Amino acid sequence: MRSPGRSDVSLTQLRYFVAAAEHGSMTWAADELFVAQSAVSTAIANLETAVGAQLLIRRRAKGLQLTATGADFLVRARGILASVDDALGALRPENTAGRLTVGCFRTLAPFYLPSVISGLADEHPELLVDVTEMTAEQVPDALASQAIEIALTYDLGLDASVEREVLAEVPLYAAVSVHHPLADRDSVSLAELAELPMVLLDMPVSRDYFLQWFTRAGLRPHVRYRFASFEAVRAMVGSGHGFTLLNQQPRVASTYSGGELRHLHITDDLPPLELVLARSGGSRQLTKKAELFAAQCRKSVAEQDATAPHGAW
Repeated sequence: MRSPGRSDVSLTQLRYFVAAAEHGSMTWAADELFVAQSAVSTAIANLETAVGAQLLIRRRAKGLQLTATGADFLVRARGILASVDDALGALRPENTAGRLTVGCFRTLAPFYLPSVISGLADEHPELLVDVTEMTAEQVPDALASQAIEIALTYDLGLDASVEREVLAEVPLYAAVSVHHPLADRDSVSLAELAELPMVLLDMPVSRDYFLQWFTRAGLRPHVRYRFASFEAVRAMVGSGHGFTLLNQQPRVASTYSGGELRHLHITDDLPPLELVLARSGGSRQLTKKAELFAAQCRKSVAEQDATAPHGAW
């Protein structure tokens, strides 16, 4: 029996609320949903009346902001909608139409997402995949809040609440300009690198990963430049401004600035970094749509591994 004075909550209200919260705008949510802005506004107002709490703060000319209650409700609303979509999908397993939101570690996106999305578009054109680029420390929170269902990422900054499926092991390497004094070498030690200027890929968690190997060896690198952009780091190195440490290795040696890189094996005994599919742990099962994304990631990573130059990642 319905509680006196309490309205029903509809799936439409939940979908409109999630869209508005994610876009930070009633207008943008309405554009995505192909409805009038007034329909979104009315649905969310009715939802707030039904639940007896304010979920969004309307700020003139500044968009929407979630209240503390709204932020908690957003997580639950995403879970409800995902469960309903998956339940309907189970009744018609051949139907994979709908939207899936996934995460991808920022530097991995250009390497794998084009082939992953192309593969899904060819086999399941009715599936709409929304991708959020992320740094390592953003992945666990995004999974926990159900902002994303699954992520293609490195095993960096992932806590015990995240389940991982290892797709590949990616070794660390040093990169220098083709004109660098070390360019005629095939390998180099951390001790040698510590004496030279370094261009650091300065992203949260990633920076600690690169620098820890020097610290563990009792060394202190000379970090001359820091950039959050993978290609900015490569361009600076290609122009002769120092060396860098990286894991992912492009198939071309050229950089945006026209320089070229040489990749050197590191002689120190360093464990490879694991490329993983990450999902929330516990009893929550992946939806059919997320399973399709995972399968395409496995295929794309395996194909690139098989066709990459020897020792290259």
